[in-house]
Amino acid sequence: MGDKDPMGMSGSLETVSLPELFRLIDLSTKTGRLTVQPLVDENTPCAIRVGKARPRDVALPKEIGSAAAQKTIALCYIWFEKGRLVAITDDANRQRLIDLIENRGWLGRRVIEKLADLCPAEYPFGLYLKTMGVLKAEQLQLLFQMNLHQVYKLFEVTSGWFMFEVLSSDKTTNNLATPWLEMTGNSMRATEVTLFALRLVKNWTGFFDKLPDLNSALRPLVRQVPFRLDTQELELWQLADEITSLDEMAFKLKRASDSIQKTAFRLIITGLVEEVFQDLPTNGMPAQFLQPKPLSPAVIAQEAASKTIGQSPRYANANREKPVTISANPDSNFGKSPDTSGSIIKNLISFLRNNGNSSRIEIINSFPL
Repeated sequence: MGDKDPMGMSGSLETVSLPELFRLIDLSTKTGRLTVQPLVDENTPCAIRVGKARPRDVALPKEIGSAAAQKTIALCYIWFEKGRLVAITDDANRQRLIDLIENRGWLGRRVIEKLADLCPAEYPFGLYLKTMGVLKAEQLQLLFQMNLHQVYKLFEVTSGWFMFEVLSSDKTTNNLATPWLEMTGNSMRATEVTLFALRLVKNWTGFFDKLPDLNSALRPLVRQVPFRLDTQELELWQLADEITSLDEMAFKLKRASDSIQKTAFRLIITGLVEEVFQDLPTNGMPAQFLQPKPLSPAVIAQEAASKTIGQSPRYANANREKPVTISANPDSNFGKSPDTSGSIIKNLISFLRNNGNSSRIEIINSFPL
């Protein structure tokens, strides 16, 4: 059941999936901490099963303490700034970034800890190391990617609990404080993290009921793609015309049907397309003579709201979105995410409400807009 805390929400990953949570956080441009506590089994990746004890400031749902949930549980804390992922922590000590730097052999432990003591308050530690000339931008990007891979593994988990806590304007909520020493200065939109993560998912059992129907078509929601797509994602996005079914796409592209469904799901959950069911009469007219409908005002509004530099279909693979550098200046572009109209967020929440049980609806209703 969802916790209707005005400062956040909590619930089961079986009710609201991680990709759906990430999209909600992205569209609402929230700043806060997402705590994920998987219920693991023998199929869970080893990197997830090795966890730490739960710190006292995390009060997850009561069901976590039930006898049925007494399994090896690992915690992961994912930090967002205006809908962008900025840091990952996995224990109360918050030494992850320091450990990574030491393990790479770039700096000794004592040197790193001394620099951490000298780092200005409310300033990303990685950015400070770059400013001091100790680490290069490429090294910070590598550290950020290493952290991201921990998040990618979580998308394999479909059983567990989550809690999202919204940070107040002064960056604190009760005992929750922004982990500046865990920040590299890089960030990534939550939906782009989802896109990369779903490409790596091997066990799709938990997503089977969310895959689009092979008889349905796709409607494009953007004219320019804000992310770098892989070959098959780009092909499907270009074929999205509200008419061509996924089954037809699989035939045209000579790809397996289930592969097309998984790719379509990635495009849907990241907001690039939406599923369209073929229930309108064509009066016997061949599909190739039917013209797709123009983009709706809501779609145009969503596109206008997105200020992320995009790509045209022809040049979709030409440029990669540049990582946003975190700045200590509150008036800077720190963690900037596209402004999104409230109607678009409400439309997504309405969709999630209409595709789930009462527990799912309760959790979604508790999401702070």
